[in-house]
Amino acid sequence: MEKEMLTDPLAVFNQLYKEMDEIYHQYARDHGISDTALWLLYSLDTGDGPCTQREICTEWHYPPQTLNSALKTLEKKGLVALEPVYGNQKNKQVILTKQGQAVAGQVIRPLVHAERQSFQALSEDEKETLLALTQKYVELLRSKIQEV
Repeated sequence: MEKEMLTDPLAVFNQLYKEMDEIYHQYARDHGISDTALWLLYSLDTGDGPCTQREICTEWHYPPQTLNSALKTLEKKGLVALEPVYGNQKNKQVILTKQGQAVAGQVIRPLVHAERQSFQALSEDEKETLLALTQKYVELLRSKIQEV
């Protein structure tokens, strides 16, 4: 079904969301990694430093099992390493290895650059409106779904 044929704004919104998701999915696939691995590398490369698996799950809304599977794959490829958190052997920090940093430079940084260029093409008002309305919609949806 073409977008022009849709009359329900909610259907259009949901399809646009899925289209954006597909853009990221195709990008990950084109670079030989899973969607979860893409977001894991993205999080590590754009973050403020090492973080735990739990922190990544919370930030990116992934179930621990899903993230753990991607983590094991990236660890086998030598892209990430797990280091114990000082004073807590159970929690481990996820860090990019040198090889992981190189891959992030080839895969994640061009993606972030494309995102930034796209976002910067919006006016300041459009950026603020997009973020404010998206946040409001997410909060309303979360609330309404909890009522169901």
